[in-house]
Amino acid sequence: MVKKLAFIVITVFCFGSTPNPAAAEKLRAAFPSLATALSPSWVAAEKGFWKRYGLDMELVYLDGGARSVSALIGGSVQLVFGSDALVTIANIQGANLTRLGVTTNTLGYAIVTTPAIKKISDLKGKTLGITLGRDAAYVRLVKILNENGIDPKSDVKLLPLGGGPMGRVSALQAGVIQGTMLTPPTDLAAVETGMKVLLRVDVPSIAGGINMSASFVQKHRGLVLDLLKGYIEGIHYLKENKEESLKVFAKYLRNSDGKRLSYLYDEIAGRVERELRPQPESVRFMLDLVGQDYPQALRLSEKDHWDLSLIDEIQQSGFVDRLYKK
Repeated sequence: MVKKLAFIVITVFCFGSTPNPAAAEKLRAAFPSLATALSPSWVAAEKGFWKRYGLDMELVYLDGGARSVSALIGGSVQLVFGSDALVTIANIQGANLTRLGVTTNTLGYAIVTTPAIKKISDLKGKTLGITLGRDAAYVRLVKILNENGIDPKSDVKLLPLGGGPMGRVSALQAGVIQGTMLTPPTDLAAVETGMKVLLRVDVPSIAGGINMSASFVQKHRGLVLDLLKGYIEGIHYLKENKEESLKVFAKYLRNSDGKRLSYLYDEIAGRVERELRPQPESVRFMLDLVGQDYPQALRLSEKDHWDLSLIDEIQQSGFVDRLYKK
């Protein structure tokens, strides 16, 4: 799956244009999904934090990581939140993209099962639904099975299913599978249909990475510093103002279900990185995941393609500490 998406990245890399410095103060930022890890960018935009720094930021929803990374390489956007695996692939294939920070260092998953499953050992001999590609959920599920004495190759059947997360919920209801890994709020939706959360797990993988072209950062360092400060302020606002943040969530997700939105808010507010700093373990997990299809990623270090000097400068200035002491 990742290889198919990467083809688009290669195409735009070869024929795309470069960002126009004259339009630097008007920035376009792409986000590839409606995942909660990207929600601080919605809050920062809606509450005007970037405007305080003289930045006219336009958020553009480009469904899918390949479209977002292609747009970044082609210059139609100057920033991508997320699409972290495909940014790595693009750099392997010759792009010159840099990572400036992350929104979270963990992803929250739940192993959701039919009610008859009482413990992990009960999964032996059962059919478990997985996505069509080897993603972070697949890697962590295999690890959990191995840790509990269940051979994922012989003791269970791992069944790839389409239809997205709700497709796997439907398969649970129909008895086609007896368990699967889900993220919020789909785990909540599954429970509402009578399924149960067997285990909650954190996957140490970066999410909501802040990705730009290296040349843009070099030419517009002051602007990028302001961009990061605005984002950090948006994160602070999100953590301190639940009700107002929920209104932003409702707008972007087009969902007025207060219970579900509150569940999503609690998930991101507890994970978001106030200083945007990546953890080496989380970066390594992502590189190892990409390395299943692109062995070059296994040779990358946790520091390759990162420029943390900007968040270092912001942290050393006392900006974040002052923000949280208000």
